[in-house]
Amino acid sequence: MTAKIIQFPVKQQGVSNGYDNLARLIAVAATTDVLNFYMESIEEFEKNGALMDGEAEKLVEQGRVKRFEIAAPEPQEPERVEGAGVYSYTPEMGEQKPDCQMEAQLSYYGKHYFVDTPLGLKGRGITLIKQYGENDFSHPGDYRVGWYEYQVTKLAFEKLKEKYSISMERYLD
Repeated sequence: MTAKIIQFPVKQQGVSNGYDNLARLIAVAATTDVLNFYMESIEEFEKNGALMDGEAEKLVEQGRVKRFEIAAPEPQEPERVEGAGVYSYTPEMGEQKPDCQMEAQLSYYGKHYFVDTPLGLKGRGITLIKQYGENDFSHPGDYRVGWYEYQVTKLAFEKLKEKYSISMERYLD
């Protein structure tokens, strides 16, 4: 007599009901307090065996990303450029870069400025570093391709402020 093995199909569950419910609730959480409640629930679900292996870690990561989304500031309209001068903006506060003729940043030690512009500049205290090419940027088609990078002394920068609109990015420390 020979035995015949019969293979029955096994229904595999993709995710647990607890994971499915918490993932949906975290996705629609609108405030930090509500999100914190759901994040605390993850630990309870895991203790009670309502989550499968690895699901708690996925939910914690989803909650971390959602916390950043909730905390992100609302984007603001860029400052209107009305004539020459320096227009500062802080991206961490949701401020947008104003549309200026130049972009500047102070050097590390504060002795000079680096200025990016499509304009050709000449004068005392202004040194051309390079003209940007396609290979200078990680994203193809960057708007600064063809622009010039200059090193400018503080005195020369004061004179540029009087003639051109300059945007400067500021960060919170």
